[in-house]
Amino acid sequence: MITHTGLEPRHEEFRDRVQAFCDDTVRPVVEEHEREGRFPLDLVDELGDAGLYGITIPEEYGGEGMDYRSFQVAVEELSRVWKIPAGVVSLSCSLVGTSLAEFGANWQREEWLRDIFTDNLVTAVSLTEPQAGSDAAALETSARRDGDELVIDGHKVWTSHGEVADFLIVVARTGDEGDHGDVSLIGISDPQSVDGLEFVRDIPCMEGDAVVESEVKYDGVRVPEENIIGEEGKGFKYIMRALDVGRIGAAAQGVGVAQGAMDASVDFADEREQFGQPIREFQGVSFKLADMAMDIQAARLMTIWAAKNLDDGNRVNKQASMAKTFATDVAMDVTTEAVQVHGSRGYSKDYPVERFMREAKGAQIYEGTNEVNRQIISDHLFE
Repeated sequence: MITHTGLEPRHEEFRDRVQAFCDDTVRPVVEEHEREGRFPLDLVDELGDAGLYGITIPEEYGGEGMDYRSFQVAVEELSRVWKIPAGVVSLSCSLVGTSLAEFGANWQREEWLRDIFTDNLVTAVSLTEPQAGSDAAALETSARRDGDELVIDGHKVWTSHGEVADFLIVVARTGDEGDHGDVSLIGISDPQSVDGLEFVRDIPCMEGDAVVESEVKYDGVRVPEENIIGEEGKGFKYIMRALDVGRIGAAAQGVGVAQGAMDASVDFADEREQFGQPIREFQGVSFKLADMAMDIQAARLMTIWAAKNLDDGNRVNKQASMAKTFATDVAMDVTTEAVQVHGSRGYSKDYPVERFMREAKGAQIYEGTNEVNRQIISDHLFE
């Protein structure tokens, strides 16, 4: 087995534990959930019980108090089998968990954060709008004051886990500056029961029907003004900090998806015979597998590098963007080649590589498209 340079023995021991969980608990249910188009709510409790949910969240708030390399390992290994539970872990530890743990008021950490990771609650972030994707400054959702309440109006799309979420953060304007300076994060508990908050539909997407990507409308949604997370108007700054963690999570997903596709391809190439020999004997196949192995290890090392920098207390805006972009591009390349190695069988749903290919595409888009991340990287070059 390849040594994952940059990880300590404790990380590799943790990897063994995550792999055992995936083999025993995740792998047996993937096909059923994918076939039925059912989000794996049951797995969230299983993740929590196994100590794989609030990985980076302090123990005092129900988390595991582990480092970001452990986060990288867990998300990678989960994605190697099925990306949906990996995405649940990544979102809860990054955009939600980081925002609350680092910027939330004491009562928000004691109540919201503790409840999420003690009771294994599903979380969501409502950020993207029909006209505001990469251009976050174009947000139009507003939260105006009315007495000691906020009244939220707006329209959001691509709210991951939205309609199954127990806790949601909505990103809205609390002023009229029209730029990043009046964006705030607002927490909403039990969003399905809130008047004026409508989950319009589950957006059909390439990854499949088991994924939940919600379109959400806010029509006079009222919440206490104390639900603002951190300082009012600092929400954009908080999201950018949390995205550093989220991009490491996305990079780990890319590595895991690519590894899963390569594992399947190696097995298939060893078993499938054509012209009287296993297809791995053909250079056209074996060189594809060699390229997969090299690219995946490079992506893994870059992701570990970003996570180690974060563990050391450094800002990782550039490193996280580099890891996310490289690893998810590798995932797309590897999964495309994996389908090719499988031939017509790879194009069918009888084999997992077509799912890995669909999963890889999404990873190039969320947590900042790879084009946006390349812009971030290039901006750092000229500082």
